Amino acid sequence: MKKKKAPATRKDFDLGLLKLRKAKVADLSQLVELENQCFSYDQLSRRNFHWMIKNAHSVFLVMEYKTRLIGYGLVLINAGTSLARLYSICTLPEYQGYGLASQLISELETIAADDEDCAYLRLEVKASNKGAIKLYEKLGYRKFTQKEDYYDDGETALCYEKRIRVLKLKPRLNIPYYSQGTDFTCGPSCLMMAMNTFNPRLEMSLSNELQIWREATTIFMTTGHGGCGPRGLALSAWRRGFRPELYLSHSSVLFKDTVRRPEKKQIIELVHKDFEKKIVETGIKVHRKRLTLDELDRILKSGGIPIVLITTYHFDKNRIPHWVVVTAYDESFVYIHDPDQYIPDQHGGVISRVHIPIHEDQFLKISRWGKDKVSAAVVVYGEHRIRT
Repeated sequence: MKKKKAPATRKDFDLGLLKLRKAKVADLSQLVELENQCFSYDQLSRRNFHWMIKNAHSVFLVMEYKTRLIGYGLVLINAGTSLARLYSICTLPEYQGYGLASQLISELETIAADDEDCAYLRLEVKASNKGAIKLYEKLGYRKFTQKEDYYDDGETALCYEKRIRVLKLKPRLNIPYYSQGTDFTCGPSCLMMAMNTFNPRLEMSLSNELQIWREATTIFMTTGHGGCGPRGLALSAWRRGFRPELYLSHSSVLFKDTVRRPEKKQIIELVHKDFEKKIVETGIKVHRKRLTLDELDRILKSGGIPIVLITTYHFDKNRIPHWVVVTAYDESFVYIHDPDQYIPDQHGGVISRVHIPIHEDQFLKISRWGKDKVSAAVVVYGEHRIRT
């Protein structure tokens, strides 16, 4: 959250005259004035406010007293997920102390849950903003992670969340989060998260990330670096002493259709055959079927960590194959760690990448890739075998 100016003289007022409503374009001038009075830097501009009102997928409420705006709250809805983010909130200094911020947040939570089908509301706050932290914790928000050197001045951001819909969420697996170091190593990053869960001594680093990519890559994909297939990732887990299993809906060569040149297709086929041979030699179990929600639930209950291939189309309209880690499932929502920090979302940040809740119906849609709707998953278990 942003640093506020020193409070002005407090005024008494009639709470019965207070009104909460949706922001509209006619409010722009007052919103800019309100922003300038409440925040000393990093202020939203008139253009920012206009975009938030007209274009953003958001819940934008203003607090009106008589004809004057004395506060606002802005929540952004993450496309393709059930996650909302409290992007900005303020009340005029002279109207603080009446519980207005709590009232505003409560209304934002209700609308985000009921109208936008959101499961969580998340926010970021400076570690030094003790007043805001106290308020959020009083309202039921809990810290779930933090990011060092997050703000422009180098200060740490504390990330808080609150479940705003009543769902039967089972306890999450204690899976650490790791952000991929390149735009082509989502698979290795996910695998490191899974392996580090069972063996915290396993280093999650760019060096190991690239080493796994070298082992698991299909060599080519589209016009960039090669992507990692499920067989390559499973073999990398096996070599490091873990017990992987594969769920594959198709036995065809994965990612071959992402390249056009025949020689590249031929190389991808050769890599595929080599991976297939090694899968047989190592005895890695392969389930020739799609990973269902029932099996996902069973795997998590038995201590396995599923790494699932998804398409990012529902997030960014790009039909790109992408690996994520499933962290929990509560019969309504599937939760994932998304290692990708390269998705172009200027308002997202790391807060939108950890334990992302996705409705089960939506998850089934995104966990199919390509024109053949290929389903692929690597399940990692912590039972160690002798390394070879």
